[in-house]
Amino acid sequence: MRIWSLHPCLLDRRALVACWRETLLAQKVLRGLTRGYTNHPQLIRFRAHPQPLEAVATYLSGLAACAHPLFEVVPGAIEPWEKTKDF
Repeated sequence: MRIWSLHPCLLDRRALVACWRETLLAQKVLRGLTRGYTNHPQLIRFRAHPQPLEAVATYLSGLAACAHPLFEVVPGAIEPWEKTKDF
């Protein structure tokens, strides 16, 4: 697992994506939804927290705030060239 202690804005694209993906895996492990990685050393700091799931969620929100520096949300309708997913 690559869950970095560095500020996410210092990570390149590949490291940021890997950190996001593997932190989601850590969240799944802490919820007990997987059998793998249960004793991984990267989980020690989250398990030591009084509320481990909230700690992981806070970490993920910090990662999400560091999207590409050129990315900027602008008000308005979705343009035809933008990809969307129906939820």
